[in-house]
Amino acid sequence: MYFCFAVSVASLIGCYSFTGASVPQHWTSIAIPLFDDESGYGYAALRESVTNMLIAKFQRDNTLRLRDKGAASVELSGVITSIEADQPIAVSQGSQAARNQLVIRATVVLHDNVQKKQAWKKTFSASADYAPSGGTAARDAGLQQAIEKLTDDILLETISAW
Repeated sequence: MYFCFAVSVASLIGCYSFTGASVPQHWTSIAIPLFDDESGYGYAALRESVTNMLIAKFQRDNTLRLRDKGAASVELSGVITSIEADQPIAVSQGSQAARNQLVIRATVVLHDNVQKKQAWKKTFSASADYAPSGGTAARDAGLQQAIEKLTDDILLETISAW
């Protein structure tokens, strides 16, 4: 009985791959120039925050090596298109907002420099909620959480959508 079970499991394992999707073979490196900011949000370090967090995630992931723009096999560029803050999502007694939401949106383009074509262009959005009673500090923490989610989504789309 054990032998039949082991053979069945072994044959099933042979049918499936446990490795995730990977990038095309000719993609070995990536350039990530500074994102543009067209949001009008007024957070001076927004471009740097998004770009630096994205770069750090690609470094940790290590699927693609970071290179300069002219030397990379792919280039990931983006524009932060909007940030909507202070959107009430929960109301407490007296019609006061108990939780607010912040949404960040970016349009991102991945260009294949080897094949000289656009691999994809997508709009990403991510949100985070925060307590309005926390003031600017809470809103800024919500923005950082939203940037974290946004950059996770961009990384995953780049390395696993193949």
